[in-house]
Amino acid sequence: MIINLTKEQVKEVFGELRYMGADNCYKYDKESRKRTDEVEALKLHLGSAKLGNSVDIRLEATELPRIEPYAVVELENAVYDPYVQRGNFPVLVERITCKGIRAVSGKGNV
Repeated sequence: MIINLTKEQVKEVFGELRYMGADNCYKYDKESRKRTDEVEALKLHLGSAKLGNSVDIRLEATELPRIEPYAVVELENAVYDPYVQRGNFPVLVERITCKGIRAVSGKGNV
């Protein structure tokens, strides 16, 4: 199930988002089951005013964004794509991805 989120829906769910940093997501070799050195995406760490916590969102890019820490940001083409992780007990993993991120000017950015 894939749901394309509008900017209004993102704001309603998360409130104001602030950039906290990002980590690389590496590709895995399926045969050896080991991590390769090839970066396939970034995991954004964003502070959410509405959740009162941080949220991790996958950015479909390999280059770190040039955004100041704690800057108010806006997601571009956000998609909600949950899946079930199998194991002894199935677990719903709520995955959100986006194609881009940008700082919002004039929003009290540091």
